[in-house]
Formats: sequence, C-alpha cells, structure tokens
Amino acid sequence: MGYIRDEMVKPILIGGVIGGVLSSVPVIACLNCCCCLLYVLSGVITAYLMSKEFDPSDRDYLISGALSGGVAGFVNCVLDTLITFITYGVMAPFMANYYTSEYMNMMMGGPTSLMIFTILSIPLYIILGAIFGAVGGMLYGKLMK
Repeated sequence: MGYIRDEMVKPILIGGVIGGVLSSVPVIACLNCCCCLLYVLSGVITAYLMSKEFDPSDRDYLISGALSGGVAGFVNCVLDTLITFITYGVMAPFMANYYTSEYMNMMMGGPTSLMIFTILSIPLYIILGAIFGAVGGMLYGKLMK
C-alpha cells in the first residue's frame, strides 16, 4: 500500500464509515455544513484510533485523515443515492395521484438522471471528504500533541 501502514487501515475504515453514515442521515444532511463537519469528524476519529495503536507522525495524521474523509465521502454518496432511490420509489405512487408521470419524471429527474448525477458526483464527494478529513486529522494531531 505504499506509505500506509497496516495498523492505519482499520482506523481509516472505521472513521470513514462512521463519518459517511452520519453525513448521509437525512436530518443531518438537510443542514448545509454538517456533511463537511462530519468529514472533519471522520479524520478526528481516525487520528484518535491511530494514536491508541501507535505514535503517528504529522504526516500519518494528514494521510490517514484524507483517506478516511475520502471513504466517508464515498459512503455518503452511496447512501444518499440509496436513500433517494428508496424515497423516489415510495413517494412516486402517492405523487402519481397529483401529477402525471411525465411531469413527475421531469420534476424529479427520473432514476436514470439520478444515477448519472450520482456517478458524476462521486469524485466530488471523495475530494471534499479527503480535504476535510485531512483537516480533521491535522487538527487532532496538533491539538493532542
């Protein structure tokens, strides 16, 4: 894996999944800045877990925070898509009473455009997650030393 040590993988995955799941909760996702703050939290969680296993350097905090944020961004994107598909599938029959299916597909974009949007937004989620996760890892590293 290059610079990533074996003992860094588990904290990266744990921090990333926790941050990604929390940032995809619909109530939290409705609050604008919470997703980015939760990416920072994923970096902090990863840094904390790493510091319990070994004595990381500043570079370890930065790299693991960025990777954890990237994982959080990916998990967030996948879960957001699943939640949207489920919501679309559940709400579509009820909305059909009020709107024609053509109008509804135009307003909601339909499943095909949702999938295209998701595929195009995955890199954005990962990049934003990596940036904010790195910030979280560095914050933890600086504040706890």
